[in-house]
Amino acid sequence: MIRFIFFLLASALSAPSAFGWGCEGHQIIALIAHAHLTSAVSTAVDRILMDNPIDPALSRFCQDRPADPMADSATWADDVKGPEKTAVWHYIDIPLALHQPASTGPYCPPIGPSVDGGDRPGCVTDAMEYEWFILRDQARSSAERATALRYMIHLVGDVHQPLHAEDNDDRGGNCTALHCFGEDRPVNLHAIWDYKVIQHQLELKRMTQPEYAAELDNRFVGKWSEWSREKIDFIAWAWESHDLAEPVAYGKLKPPIPVQPLDASATCDAQRDKATALNISVRDEYFSETMPAIDEQHAKAAYRLAALLNQSF
Repeated sequence: MIRFIFFLLASALSAPSAFGWGCEGHQIIALIAHAHLTSAVSTAVDRILMDNPIDPALSRFCQDRPADPMADSATWADDVKGPEKTAVWHYIDIPLALHQPASTGPYCPPIGPSVDGGDRPGCVTDAMEYEWFILRDQARSSAERATALRYMIHLVGDVHQPLHAEDNDDRGGNCTALHCFGEDRPVNLHAIWDYKVIQHQLELKRMTQPEYAAELDNRFVGKWSEWSREKIDFIAWAWESHDLAEPVAYGKLKPPIPVQPLDASATCDAQRDKATALNISVRDEYFSETMPAIDEQHAKAAYRLAALLNQSF
């Protein structure tokens, strides 16, 4: 579990390249989910978050945050993952070449304490199980449950980002140098999925996060009954995201980045050089071919989060 080191190395290409769905995506998921909470649960969620506010001294990466308790909390887990040693809780490195759902044990060590100042072990699926247990435990303090709630709001979003559920020997797309929408400065594939494509969509539509959340909810509301009634299964959600990575995130590139076996000795620079040699430029065609999947993953994450919270409270 060394991806966080490579996230730091990749920051020269794109600073916010390890943030799940970025500011806008996580906020959109939270806004849609909030709209589908029952009245009683919505009141309970707002109360626990407002009674246990985020430390005003905490440095927040996302400056443009909608005035909604869940949306404001949606990116908190990214802001604290360094101090809390939870960087590896945001993804699971299932090899991209692996297609048949199997045990995630080899890619997800059990949650444990930090050792010698390092990251706590775990991955996104067992981190959700861990925090969901705390959230449902009425014997826990309000502050503990608020922290667990903030983790759940964020991590449910993360597990629906395909590049947070795979590794193609490139640290989830962090070691790929691509040109995006004609910009001179290269950006990595992970960052394109985290925030570049979503920001491009908001700019084209001239919409804010709440406006786009409302449009997305209206477009997918027919799926609410189906997705909200599914069994809550974090591992299944991770495999579902994983299975989108190859045909969509990698496969829609021109030329596509091939699936390759994992090589523990490979360096991020070497993988970046391979991608650079392909001379890939992300333009409108990639945007139009990937945005439907991105929209669906946002809506699916939001409806599943709402169903989870309605059940939890």
